Amino acid sequence: MPSDDAELDESLSYARPTSSLWMNADLIAIEDEEKRRAWYQAHLIGQASVTALQREWGVETEQWYATNSRETVRKGIFIIGAQYGAMSESVGAKTNANSPRWIMRRSFAELFNPALQGDALREAIDAWTNTAMDPEQRLRAVIARERKSTASSISVVLPSGEVRQLSPGESSLILKGVIEVWAEQRLQEPAVLTISEPGDKKAYVDDRRLSAVGININVSDLLPDALIVDMGHRPAEFWIIEAVATGGPVDERRKQNFVEWAETQRIRPEQLRFLNAFISRNDSAAKRHLMDLAVGTYAWYLDEPTRELAWNAIATAIPDNVLNIETR
Repeated sequence: MPSDDAELDESLSYARPTSSLWMNADLIAIEDEEKRRAWYQAHLIGQASVTALQREWGVETEQWYATNSRETVRKGIFIIGAQYGAMSESVGAKTNANSPRWIMRRSFAELFNPALQGDALREAIDAWTNTAMDPEQRLRAVIARERKSTASSISVVLPSGEVRQLSPGESSLILKGVIEVWAEQRLQEPAVLTISEPGDKKAYVDDRRLSAVGININVSDLLPDALIVDMGHRPAEFWIIEAVATGGPVDERRKQNFVEWAETQRIRPEQLRFLNAFISRNDSAAKRHLMDLAVGTYAWYLDEPTRELAWNAIATAIPDNVLNIETR
């Protein structure tokens, strides 16, 4: 297997979707290099060839997946793997879906070393993702891992460098993305003032910073999922964050409630900003609540962290001194 930066040539053994589909546990267990090469050459000819070869060896012929699943493997594993830096595609290969033109990158293949276990494996995976993936891809990998995790909490690194633990769940995962990714790229000088969770309205409160900006938080207050101040603006901008997993977004009624609360804290309406954060545009909560977003709010999606939607009123181009004359 070539190094990641090596040029790919015709001498390499490329895979195609059926390389995976026609496999089974008995084949995977074969360690004899000559047999493995023989099976590879046979599979390039066709399924009948590999079936005959496996019968000759006395190896199970039932395959893992049906041959008509190859498009799923090509699009869902090979193409996605290439996008994430795990696979490479041969230059100049035929473009039909069944042609052998895919090869695993060495740095990714080394993660399957049986000697890597426990902390060593986790460190190797982290090192690979930090090198091979861009920030958006890394976040997507974290999302996939965290959504399947049974961990008792989700760690969030605040702009100050302080680490806080939030209850496991999609809302906390969304807040992690907002704080660690969105705020860092969107705001000039972000500081997290509060984080609220179900059952714990004051899961995190920066009392010192709140005092500095003149805000007094009570448990009975209307609190967003997170309140972030951008001190890089003069006057400071206060971002109301709602992580929409099960609850609702900032709709017109909730926006007005937040404006009224802000006024009790001597925060002017023009200093307020509103962000509705979702797991994905394809998530049911995002689809269900899109029509509920208040005018003047933004939407951000955890799996597309470098983009943002704005729901704003269009500024009319008609001069104020022009009157509409109704015709009857």
